[in-house]
Amino acid sequence: MTTKTLLVKGSRGFLFVACLAAASLYAQPPAPSNLQVLPKDIPRPQLMNTMRAFNQALGVQCDFCHVAREFAKDDKEEKVVARAMLKMVMNVRENADKFAPGGRAEKVACWTCHRGQAEITLPEPPAQGPPRGAPPAKQ
Repeated sequence: MTTKTLLVKGSRGFLFVACLAAASLYAQPPAPSNLQVLPKDIPRPQLMNTMRAFNQALGVQCDFCHVAREFAKDDKEEKVVARAMLKMVMNVRENADKFAPGGRAEKVACWTCHRGQAEITLPEPPAQGPPRGAPPAKQ
């Protein structure tokens, strides 16, 4: 084989490998699987926006609930809890008009309670003191 032949074959091989690498960068990721609460046919952009909203609302990254690179696995308790919490939020939204009339249901979200923290921080209860209001009338 001549040097020219080696260069041509080597260039073709390099070009082939480069094309494969470029194609893999633009390959579609696998379809989501193991969706139990969110719709199974949710468009990928909507799913990703939903997941980012969870990240922001809880101040966490994907691996808080998911096994790294194996998003369908249910190995983490946080994922099970997240599903239960999502069902709760959906229930509140569906029934909000019963206890919060005026179109406020869409405002209920993970952020409503979590405020960027994975663990919800509840305010301290008020100190016990005398009952509020006017003293009872003398008789």
